[in-house]
Amino acid sequence: MHTLPKRIAVFGAGPIALELGQALARLDVEIFMFGKGGSGAALTDTPVRDALAAALADAFYFDPDANFQDMSLQEGKPTLRFTSPDGRERVEHFDLALAATGRVPDLEPLALENAGIELNDKGVPRFDETTMQCGDSPIFIAGDCDGARPWLHDAARFPDVQAIKRKVPFSIVFCEPQVVIVGASYDALDKQMTVTGEVSFENQGRSRVMRQNRGLLHVYADAKTGRLRGAQGCGPAMEHVGHLLAWALQLELTLDEALKLPFYHPVVEEGLRTALKDVDRKCYEERSETPPELPSAAGC
Repeated sequence: MHTLPKRIAVFGAGPIALELGQALARLDVEIFMFGKGGSGAALTDTPVRDALAAALADAFYFDPDANFQDMSLQEGKPTLRFTSPDGRERVEHFDLALAATGRVPDLEPLALENAGIELNDKGVPRFDETTMQCGDSPIFIAGDCDGARPWLHDAARFPDVQAIKRKVPFSIVFCEPQVVIVGASYDALDKQMTVTGEVSFENQGRSRVMRQNRGLLHVYADAKTGRLRGAQGCGPAMEHVGHLLAWALQLELTLDEALKLPFYHPVVEEGLRTALKDVDRKCYEERSETPPELPSAAGC
């Protein structure tokens, strides 16, 4: 194909769908993006996910929970009949359809049930995340079939099996606004023992100057210890903010320790400082304690 199509239907709302779909939209292709179950960029924190959906919907048609009545080919063109988020039934014709819905591991042909290792309800071997070893067997799991960390560059050793401290889970989606997920899964956190701090980028100084003031960042901490647990966010410069959070988590910093580190002014990272201060204050309130005095940002 030497010219771009005029209209593309994108199935999926994960990282690949968002990056490719938005890139095509900026090349003046009319994009309709359809997700499933309200998902978007693998975010599980609902307010953050909603902030991303609102920003994307201003750029192209985006429905994170698509409701289709019919899919067909009419005169060689993909044709979709669906209900839009506002309740209207629509019929749209496209030049192409892009399937970016992901794939499940094709493990069935391996007949792993005969390998003498324990499998979960999806047929994936149970394994030790610090060694990637399946039980006590000489079988190891790596890459995007383990359902935990889909990194293809992982490797293991045998018979000299050694447990290692894995890097903090960390992912970035290079759409706009950028998306970052760091640390413990939001769904896996004990909500009764977790405190959430937030910052909206709509009124964050540097973000407004750059005219990229869209998005929301949530930071999670243990209510009792004040230790960082994870974060999910969308907004400007999330690739940089995400690295700071990943490093802080890898070093097992508390909120007080993270807030003693330098933050320059005016930068987007000051938004991270706002979120950290918010969750720190809430942790002290949970413990009925008074927070310490914190240093101001540098460069003021």
